[in-house]
Amino acid sequence: MRLLGSKVKQYRKQKNLSQQELAEGICTQATVSLMEKKNKVPSIKIILQICRRLNISLNDVLSGLGSGMDEQFDDIAGAIRREDYALADDLLGKVNMTNVQNAFDRERYHYYRGFVELGARNRPDEAIFHFNLLLHRAYRMPWDLYAIVGNVGMATAYLNRQELDKARFYLNAAVGYLDDFEWHDEDNFKRLIWARYQIAQMYLKLEQPQLVIDNVEAALRAVKHQGSLYLIDVLYEMKGEAEKALLATTASKRSLTIARTLALVTHNVALQERLTPQVGSTIIAD
Repeated sequence: MRLLGSKVKQYRKQKNLSQQELAEGICTQATVSLMEKKNKVPSIKIILQICRRLNISLNDVLSGLGSGMDEQFDDIAGAIRREDYALADDLLGKVNMTNVQNAFDRERYHYYRGFVELGARNRPDEAIFHFNLLLHRAYRMPWDLYAIVGNVGMATAYLNRQELDKARFYLNAAVGYLDDFEWHDEDNFKRLIWARYQIAQMYLKLEQPQLVIDNVEAALRAVKHQGSLYLIDVLYEMKGEAEKALLATTASKRSLTIARTLALVTHNVALQERLTPQVGSTIIAD
């Protein structure tokens, strides 16, 4: 990943902003100067905020974010989000590692390989190996997004091994990154909502329903702010299950009813079938 400082300067000039005006509330004027003159990468969080202020995308000022392998990795990502790990395993097996030349592609490979080792092969030790490589690279770059998903992966692997204290440790680390991370584009938005959903699922297994609700509500705020339906139906299902665990029967029935209503909108047949025995076939208007 390399910052194109001249591009930052170009977009800043187009907005008629001084370095101080661009930096205000985000970083120091000296940081902007280093970005423009020395291609210095302060942190992904700062770059994201700068991009938002300039109304540009990360791709406009960063190089090395992707490669000709983007389409392959996008297909793998989609399969993992649908929990079709057999397909993800098959697609990942077709990735030619000789073409994985930049750091971002290596991070993506280890990220997806970790979840395939868990979902398709039930090999948590192998998953931990790949997530460790991912986290090492993420912290070194740094790349906050992959620090989030790497910690989610580690928590999943340790939960699979029933090492609950370690699972909680990595869950807490993932939540800490999530609370500070600002997504910029659609792909990052979906990864972050998916991460919140995975975290909520694990907290439910760890019998910590209030933490389930905290993460679901954070995800729902982002989904509603974005005007998106992404995972909104299963998020409400997760919220309803956590409320049930807290013996909040009325709230649980309401959340599960909303989940089933949304499942009709999103054509999520599996969710409709799961929820019909609990809330019935009659949809209650909110």
